Amino acid sequence: MSESPLHLTLVRHGATDWNGAGRWQGWSDTPLGAVGEDQAARLRPRLAGRVFDRVFSSDLARAARTAELSLPSAPLTLDARLRELHFGVFEGVTTDEAQRDDRYARWQLDPWATPAPDGESLSQVGARLRDWADGLPGGRVIAFTHGAAIRALLCDLFGWPARPQPGYVLPFPYQLSHTSLTTLTRTGQGEGARWALVTYNDHAHLE
Repeated sequence: MSESPLHLTLVRHGATDWNGAGRWQGWSDTPLGAVGEDQAARLRPRLAGRVFDRVFSSDLARAARTAELSLPSAPLTLDARLRELHFGVFEGVTTDEAQRDDRYARWQLDPWATPAPDGESLSQVGARLRDWADGLPGGRVIAFTHGAAIRALLCDLFGWPARPQPGYVLPFPYQLSHTSLTTLTRTGQGEGARWALVTYNDHAHLE
């Protein structure tokens, strides 16, 4: 009997006060801010009519709280593989502050392949997200995670380019809004699995 298709919805967490201040969070366990809580509340009616077989979240508070507010009472499974990029020594800093450190320029030559000092590379993030996604059975799954993590997974799955962007720490020219919905499908499993991107950065509930 063939494996049923997977319908996967990825949600970026709501905004935190660090997002508002331009500070890189990574593995720093920052809470949702007032703006983020409002964004999650706006997402709730969009998800209310949908049925999910499983609900996952990063184990970081900002993602788990977004899940709790937008899908209240749904059983939630936390998974550390859904965490954000670990910025290492650059956790909690702004771009202006990081640019004063010589290590930042060296890292930014290829942040996809090169780990942040004492942190991760984006290819490592994509690999751990891919490990999680590949292990999902069929059905309807939603996961609350992070902006760099979602884009790293898409780069891993689809070979999207990850080229350094002047003035922006992440090598992605495509933006991803807080509480946006990105949906994918997968048919088959293992080496024969075929992934497709259905929607990217759907944030109509914020407009």
